[in-house]
Amino acid sequence: MEHLRTTTVDEIRTLTTPRDGEVRIGQRIGIVGPGGQIPVGTKIVLLGIPEDIGIRANLGRGGARRMWRAFLPRFLNMQSNCFLDGATIAVAGCIELRDLNKAAKGIDATIGGPRSRAESLLLLREMVCEIDNRVTSVVEKFHRAGVVPIVIGGGHNNAYGILAGCARAVGGPMSCVNVDLHADLRPCEGRHSGNAFSYARAAGHLSQYAVLGMSEAWATQSTIDAIERDECVAAFTFESMLRGGVTAARMAELAMAHVSAGPATLELDLDAVAQAPASAAAASGFSGAEFRAMATQLARGIDLQAAHIAEGAPGNGAWPTEMLGKFVAEVVRDVATAITSPRA
Repeated sequence: MEHLRTTTVDEIRTLTTPRDGEVRIGQRIGIVGPGGQIPVGTKIVLLGIPEDIGIRANLGRGGARRMWRAFLPRFLNMQSNCFLDGATIAVAGCIELRDLNKAAKGIDATIGGPRSRAESLLLLREMVCEIDNRVTSVVEKFHRAGVVPIVIGGGHNNAYGILAGCARAVGGPMSCVNVDLHADLRPCEGRHSGNAFSYARAAGHLSQYAVLGMSEAWATQSTIDAIERDECVAAFTFESMLRGGVTAARMAELAMAHVSAGPATLELDLDAVAQAPASAAAASGFSGAEFRAMATQLARGIDLQAAHIAEGAPGNGAWPTEMLGKFVAEVVRDVATAITSPRA
């Protein structure tokens, strides 16, 4: 499959540590073939996006390119059991981005250098457009094959490619629920991690959109005004929960009602979790347990077409890399279990 760097059997075997009397997910999981062949019985494919170019194009901190590598061994060494059978999942591998990561190395739009700040931003944002094309192509092919992609890593710019790929596959726009500190509705000023949903709306790939946990402290007035003007967009702020007006579970219920009319994607930005290592780490936010509960509730309650765990940045916070990898593995397992379990 073009733009996909598949994982090999040897790589999965190396990352999986067997133990007598146990069955690890890595011992049951399938592998997508070099030509995109999906094993029979697969319901979910795991897809990595090893980039932080979109975050840097938004003047943010890098590190999200390392999330897939931190996640995969922790997930493979979880137990395959009656709650989640590893045989329902296949590892797709990564979007091929080594060429763009190499080209972006050393470009820092925050401090300038040999290039002007404007030139650096232009270069990075042009690269994000190419990332969009690659993510869109791969996600569309998996969706047409009848499996649900769970995407791990990269900046929130990749929400655009996921929405576009799913929308092209079904021939119409997607809805989206986004658990996030930010609405990512910045102006269409060149592609970056802060405007995926603005561009998706403009391109006709996004219909109903709900953001849960948006920070009142970090939302620009222009973003607030844009949300208030657009009846297709709903925002539930983290501070509204602190004031006692709504719970995390109630936020999720309201979001599900907002997107109930059609197929939807689920975005889970790790900057919504208090002190989790992310490109824009939050001093306060949802607890890990609240975040997981919302992920489960939303994955079970919407017409889920794809899910994305975004912006995790190993090394950018207080959590050790292993802890972050385990947490993302738990969230992915929560979503996968919701997809594969019979609905009540």
